[in-house]
Amino acid sequence: MFNSPLEVAKFEGASVKTVSGIRGQVKKAAGSAGMFRATFEDKIKISDIVFLRALHTIPIKKFYNPITSLLSVTYMRSIAEIRRSKNMAVPNKQDSHYKPIARVAKHFNPLVVPKSLQAELPFKSKPKIIKTDSTSRAVVMDEHDKKVSDLIGKINLLYKDKSKKKREKDTKQRSEYKLKRQAEEAEADSRRKKKRKTFFRKEGQHQRGGKSGGSKD
Repeated sequence: MFNSPLEVAKFEGASVKTVSGIRGQVKKAAGSAGMFRATFEDKIKISDIVFLRALHTIPIKKFYNPITSLLSVTYMRSIAEIRRSKNMAVPNKQDSHYKPIARVAKHFNPLVVPKSLQAELPFKSKPKIIKTDSTSRAVVMDEHDKKVSDLIGKINLLYKDKSKKKREKDTKQRSEYKLKRQAEEAEADSRRKKKRKTFFRKEGQHQRGGKSGGSKD
């Protein structure tokens, strides 16, 4: 679709649409060969073709014709003046009429929690099939309430999983930083000890040299 990051930058925020009717938006460039990131309102298919309806600026060559005398100039008439002089009606083209845009209702795919993630859930969060007694009374939700409750549960589940991964990543980064700081402190301590040892050795040599010189006098 694009050939360079500059072209992507020109169309940031532009609307894109697939053949199946899924809408999206261009976000930013993601490489040097015209690749870019985009968000869509649903998962697109591999067979989908993404269209970007955009206009490109084409510079027009400037042309002028100098007029030396306004008396001998016959200006070109406009199309409206020609039609008015010849009593011609404006052509009525059916293709030029505005047509109502009818958008088909899109049915999005349901949110699916992977089985590997379901196995790690506590018992209260796992999907269960509960057998109830026919004589017992229970509050029965309609289809809309069931979908809302199920969607909220899945969103909370994915949020908890994301938070868990983030905590693990932060803990790992903190431990790595702590080990790095310990290695840096150990290296600095070693340098200080070496420097102190060199200083006292030179100081001892200087003091011994002064004592030997005083005894000769």
